[in-house]
Amino acid sequence: MMNKHISINIRFIIVSFLTVSAAVFQSCSKKETYDVTGDTETRIFINSEGRSSLANLKNSFTYAIQHTVEGSTSNADIQAKFPVLSTKPVSSTVTVNAEIDNSLVTAYNAANNVSYEKLPNGFATLTKTSVTIEQGSSISSDQILVSVDPSKFAQLTAPAYLIPIKLSSISSSSAKISTNYQTAYIVINTKEVIVKPNVAATGMFGALVTNYSAWGITASATPNTGVATQMFDNSTTTRWGFATHPLTITADMMETKTIGGLRLFAYRAATGFLFSNVIVSVSNDGVNYTELGTATNSTMVNASGYQYIGLYKTVQARYIRLALTWTSTSQRGISELGVYVQ
Repeated sequence: MMNKHISINIRFIIVSFLTVSAAVFQSCSKKETYDVTGDTETRIFINSEGRSSLANLKNSFTYAIQHTVEGSTSNADIQAKFPVLSTKPVSSTVTVNAEIDNSLVTAYNAANNVSYEKLPNGFATLTKTSVTIEQGSSISSDQILVSVDPSKFAQLTAPAYLIPIKLSSISSSSAKISTNYQTAYIVINTKEVIVKPNVAATGMFGALVTNYSAWGITASATPNTGVATQMFDNSTTTRWGFATHPLTITADMMETKTIGGLRLFAYRAATGFLFSNVIVSVSNDGVNYTELGTATNSTMVNASGYQYIGLYKTVQARYIRLALTWTSTSQRGISELGVYVQ
């Protein structure tokens, strides 16, 4: 007779084996497959990162347009430029065609929980949409090139746009277009910039506030020196100091004002310890903030240690939020904060 304990152990082993087997089968059945890396067909595909990084395909080109009263500019020429590749050397010369397919924007938004706009017709320049992979090669000898007309920048006022560039057809039946890596994207983010570079005190709108006593001031970190009111005591030797940065401070002016500029004095600014970066945002309700732009050490006029942040136009708001970074690694203090109002 089989020992009772041995029988129980055998049953336990069998049950465990079946459980593990089922888990493995389920895992395998859910495993995602990619035609570029997982089949025997010669696949034509896009990989803007190059053949060496198939595991980290990033077929997107991201740009930013900023709108000011002086015009609309981008951080670079807005374009997608890339070769087309094949998983194996092609047996005969292949011509590959690409096109802009705006129908993909809706599906992209739904899949990624975003809300890109379609680029209006006529805004993109289809400079090069047909390339050739020569026989025996696995990369095209030329590149797809799609760009956006700079003269149209001012008309792009939605927060963000998406331009899908899809491989649409090939000339050979010996290869197939990848279904996973068939599309590249141009992403365009836009914003209105109100912060104006290189504005001196004489270029500010309005005059400095003289009484800040009713204002409420908060910071994103606990100060290690001084109190907030020392930013308004007309002394550049006192400070509201902090041990870390970046730091965000928020001023509640208690009523809506017409803001025309800012003046800052970093602790020990006279000896070169300045603000290196200031992101300015405003709000009317203290919850929803609009970023006006970024002032840097090189774009803020420095007069006797005071750094000035000018605006292209006045803005109305109750709350001002400043994200501050210092040039110093040790002297992180705000000696003076001044706000120009009309």
